[in-house]
Amino acid sequence: TPISGRSIKTSPLKMYSVHTYTTRTIIPRGDLFGLVDCYSGKGDRTPKGSCGPYMRPISGDIRNTFSSKHAGTYLSWIVYITETFYDLLKKLFEECNKCCGDDKPKCRTARCSRNCNFNGKKPDPNHADSCESIVKCKFTRPTLYKYGFVNEDALMLADKPTKRTCKDFCKALKTVLSDKVDDDAALAKLVYVTIPEFLYQIRFPFMTLTLSLWLLSLLYLIHIMVIRLDLLHIKSHLHSPSSHRIAAQSLLAAARVNKLNRVLYLQP
Repeated sequence: TPISGRSIKTSPLKMYSVHTYTTRTIIPRGDLFGLVDCYSGKGDRTPKGSCGPYMRPISGDIRNTFSSKHAGTYLSWIVYITETFYDLLKKLFEECNKCCGDDKPKCRTARCSRNCNFNGKKPDPNHADSCESIVKCKFTRPTLYKYGFVNEDALMLADKPTKRTCKDFCKALKTVLSDKVDDDAALAKLVYVTIPEFLYQIRFPFMTLTLSLWLLSLLYLIHIMVIRLDLLHIKSHLHSPSSHRIAAQSLLAAARVNKLNRVLYLQP
């Protein structure tokens, strides 16, 4: 998003639609695409790891209609509301984790069955048939709706090859909310690095101008405190000591303004 020759890049928030993996393990990325969708690549729609089509904003389709008209507004939202968005996602994670991620979850469908080999790290396995989907959890949908989200693809979340549980959603959300920039956490990088640098670039000229004016004022004050004012030519043109005792009426008489002699406030 460019402004006045400067730009702020938000593409890393949804950069990795395919999370890379080897034959042994998956390398998860801390981008928001992991909460919207995740593919294995090469046309395979089966997600790997804990990512999946968990949620989308309730009003997500509006941006396709009004994005070109309100680009400046969106920029201000990105700059000033991203941290609030991060805090709300963190509250969503904490609430979902209480229901599904604890050792004793409220949601009975959160835990996998004993014969399930899926652990979210190896790329082979999906959940066993006996594992319950996140769609069947009675706590998830009201919690998502409370924060302005709905399921992105409930059918895919409940289907056998692409099934995802409540615990998978908590893991994916925890990855996104990582506060370590080194962990490829795009949201943390945007909050702690990209936005502060963007604001610094915009405010630097004004900061420089303000500092210069303050320094100029300070130098002037030091100058008049150290050096005599006469050197600044702020002095009387009458050098005689008696010149300050001249009556105002005498000066007016010299100028032949006789009528002004009657002015009372000029009399000593």
